[in-house]
Amino acid sequence: MNARLVDLELQVRAMAPSRAAAAEQLAFLELGPDEIALLRQVHAPLQARQQAIVTAFYEHLQTVPALRAMLADPQVYARLQSAQAEYFRALTAGDYGADYVLHRVRVGVVHQQIGLEPQWYIGAYRKYLSALAPLLQALLADRPELYLPTYDALLKVVCFDMSLALDTYMQSGRRELRDSEERFRAAFGQAAVGLAELSVEGRWLRANRKLQEIVGYSEAELQALNFRDITPDHEWRADEEAVARLVAGEMDHYSREKRYRRKDGHIVWVKVTVALMHAGTRDASVVAVVEDIARRKQYEEELRHLASHDPLTGLANRNLMLDRLSQAIAFAHRAGRHVAVMFIDLDRFKNINDSLGHDAGDQVIIEVGRRLARNIREGDTVARVGGDEFVVLLSDVARDDEVAALAAKMLAALSLPIIVHGQELAPVGSIGISLYPRDGADSRDLLRNADAAMYRAKELGRGNFQFYAEEMNARTLDRLKLEGGLRRALQRDEFELYYQSQVELSSGRIVGMEALLRWNPPGGAVVLPGDFIPIAEETGLIVPIGEWVLRQACAQQVAWREAGLRDVRVAVNLSARQFKQQDLARLVAQVLAETGCRPQSLELEITESVIMERPEQATAMLQTLSDMGVHLSIDDFGTGYSSLTYLKRFPIQTLKIDRSFVADLINDADDAAIVCAVIALAHTMGLSVIAEGVETEAQLDYLRAQHCDQLQGYYFSRPLPAAQVAALLAA
Repeated sequence: MNARLVDLELQVRAMAPSRAAAAEQLAFLELGPDEIALLRQVHAPLQARQQAIVTAFYEHLQTVPALRAMLADPQVYARLQSAQAEYFRALTAGDYGADYVLHRVRVGVVHQQIGLEPQWYIGAYRKYLSALAPLLQALLADRPELYLPTYDALLKVVCFDMSLALDTYMQSGRRELRDSEERFRAAFGQAAVGLAELSVEGRWLRANRKLQEIVGYSEAELQALNFRDITPDHEWRADEEAVARLVAGEMDHYSREKRYRRKDGHIVWVKVTVALMHAGTRDASVVAVVEDIARRKQYEEELRHLASHDPLTGLANRNLMLDRLSQAIAFAHRAGRHVAVMFIDLDRFKNINDSLGHDAGDQVIIEVGRRLARNIREGDTVARVGGDEFVVLLSDVARDDEVAALAAKMLAALSLPIIVHGQELAPVGSIGISLYPRDGADSRDLLRNADAAMYRAKELGRGNFQFYAEEMNARTLDRLKLEGGLRRALQRDEFELYYQSQVELSSGRIVGMEALLRWNPPGGAVVLPGDFIPIAEETGLIVPIGEWVLRQACAQQVAWREAGLRDVRVAVNLSARQFKQQDLARLVAQVLAETGCRPQSLELEITESVIMERPEQATAMLQTLSDMGVHLSIDDFGTGYSSLTYLKRFPIQTLKIDRSFVADLINDADDAAIVCAVIALAHTMGLSVIAEGVETEAQLDYLRAQHCDQLQGYYFSRPLPAAQVAALLAA
């Protein structure tokens, strides 16, 4: 038996009524022994005339086009005629048990499978009964009183057969519906898009797995929510209006892009297509197809970004900058504020491209863009408008000096070295500045004037900024005057060293003095290092100034010692430029020899950031100095990015905790934790620790509790000139 017949037989047995159900149906039809006996009496005579009935039956079927097409195959036609003859034979045989029932169900299943509609099925039974009536009447002509009872018995059997056959149609329909629903549920659950059913009021009724993934809620969680609960910022109003139009019959569906708020709080973009189900009934609902379009939205955003941003740096391009500048001008006009435009051009950038190639040039451009972006205020804009040209837009400025401070900050950021292809580069920029409304009333004028000011900055030596307004240039000239005075300060002996004591915590003794530079220009106030050291560093003047400081400090240490005062170590800060000098070790050795200062009485302080710029070269230089016997310390420790791998290799003796951590360690748990960690790290590595900026007893007590080695700060002494330090050492 092939698989198809096995499946047919399984269906037949599944659909057949039980013995009890069949017996109950026959009893309801009132088919009893007497009726069965009447049918058996006419069975044999009917069989003799059966072929004529079957032939007439099939001729009638051929009159219907739909049935004629089904019977077009001669083999099928002959097989059906044979099966029909067997059916008619069994109809009056009087045996209506289980086999008869299965046979009748089997016939019904086959007819249903070949597509025989119920109306043709019922019509065929009618034709058979009509053809049989006169034949039965003729057979019982000698006993006319049996005709009606016998025909009634036959009618009962035919009704029984029809009920069995038609029941297969209904069961098959239910089975197909059940299979269809199962397929729908499977497709609903596994669909690649989100599918949901909602009430017209917006309650979630069903949601497939994809929708649950999109919104992050389970189906049960959604069923406790309304779609408004996951739609942000009142966007649900548009959906409510659209659903109302669906219910009113104004449209059959709608689609729109919207946002959902996921369970985790993130916003996701979707496209929803909504249609009405069960329209016009009390159970009306809507079905929604929800497509996750987050990736498409991302692509669209990327395209928009490319249209308004520089592809290399990711900064705003000229178009976006001009748009924002126009908006800033409009705002400033209403609010009575200022707008500043900085035009920045990298000096000698062509040399980088020519010597190292355009890839190196691109890396420099990218890094410059990053540095500029890190040094602007929130709401300001950095744009790349040309090969090595940038524009910074300061959209809301109250005072001119704000702009000057930001320009100086940007120049300092640009001057920091960049390592590209193994080469250390120090990009320098020239900045021109124009201000709205003083230097122009529109974008074109402001950019043109800023560009002109930038070229003036180049004319004045590059690496500086210039305001377009003449009166503002006077302020920048002050800086130039400061630089000029700085160049003459050494010859005029205008520098002076002050010293601040370093106290050993365990004994309370002064064990060291840090040399701090002061500038006393003639006819002016004392200039602090923060005001002139950056200029000295930028111009290179820090190298001769640094040599003077080193020589003076060593000579002063010898003078104190020869005067019989306490023998203390003197600490001198090395600048970035000094530390990078190839002859630094030779210079230190020469100064020690010329002044008579012992190497162990000199401490050189190098900032953490300077050492870590080129750690391999720094290690070699530090080792040379250490081999000479010079004491070495890392200044401002904790403000840079030291690698512990390098730190353990550096031949240093001391770490100096930066004053920024000491200032708030009593009130700031983070600063306190950093101080504790530095002290613990240093002691583990066998290093001593100096804490700078100690100003209160509370700070002193805390550092004592953490076993800090030495302290320095106003709590013990302000920086003093050498003469006053002598009195302090003599005490």
